[in-house]
Amino acid sequence: MIHSIKKFIRSKKNSIYQNELIDKLSNEHQKLFKIVEKMDKAIEKENKKNIKKLISSFKKELELHILYEDTNLYEHLYLRYYYYDDIRDEIEKKHNQMKKIAQAVEEFIDNHMQLDNFEQFIKDFKVIKDVMLKRVEFEEEVLYDLYDRIYSSDVVLYKLKYNK
Repeated sequence: MIHSIKKFIRSKKNSIYQNELIDKLSNEHQKLFKIVEKMDKAIEKENKKNIKKLISSFKKELELHILYEDTNLYEHLYLRYYYYDDIRDEIEKKHNQMKKIAQAVEEFIDNHMQLDNFEQFIKDFKVIKDVMLKRVEFEEEVLYDLYDRIYSSDVVLYKLKYNK
């Protein structure tokens, strides 16, 4: 009986489900990557003035994206899988990973806002890009899918654990 109630609750799109959320988050990812692409071009030209502007723009866009993601995507997933401790724990792990990534990006920005060491900036920027690319792939392939579709709890757990 309890299992069927849990299944019913999990299968319902609740009041915080937003049809447009995934499109909005994906568009924000594209916006962030366009800024990164512009930064790559500015780095090639060693246009430090433009890089500083792009770093500032990137920081603002990333902060807005993470806030929106936290209050919409993760909140929905936490509520949907409220009765599944193992799934909720995995969602929390992924959420905490994102928080750590955001913190690393913020430290990168704070450390390089003045571009005092251009060579180190380039090295660190490459690392940040790689981490972000992997994370965005995970979000778009796994988390967005979990948001939009209804799967059995074992499939959800597998997707969260093994789709890095």
